[in-house]
Amino acid sequence: MTVLVAREIEAISDVDIVGWANRHKAARVYADDADYVQLVRCNPRNAVNLAKAHGHLRSLIARCFPDFNDKSDEAKEIARKLFLRRIRTYLDGDLEPFQVCGMVSPIEDKYDCPHWLGDLYNGCDWMDENATREQASHLRWMIEQILAENAEPQPFGSE
Repeated sequence: MTVLVAREIEAISDVDIVGWANRHKAARVYADDADYVQLVRCNPRNAVNLAKAHGHLRSLIARCFPDFNDKSDEAKEIARKLFLRRIRTYLDGDLEPFQVCGMVSPIEDKYDCPHWLGDLYNGCDWMDENATREQASHLRWMIEQILAENAEPQPFGSE
């Protein structure tokens, strides 16, 4: 379910879905599912098969977890945590501005402009895939602000 939410908010790609299917040990509930098997067998260099990965994942979730709704409060919380983790990697230099900004519209559309997006919509308004970190220097400040506003309390003694 987490992988589906991550794909829905464009935090990961179809190649990442296939990678997930091949890296983890499948739960019994879906290990023999036809859609899961298709994901495992998918060649990520085959554009036709790769284009079906998202659909296979959606079908797998619908069949094996019929009560899961990717617009639910549960999914919204998964999306929030994924988003915060993903933007944290931007500060480490592991993402480009467009990768951060590519998540904004899908999150706004699916979860009705959640407050935890901060003002990234405006910060990403003019961003395209060629924008450099230098051209998007304002993103660092915006991301730091979002992370500060969404900081989760640490359990006592865990630093």
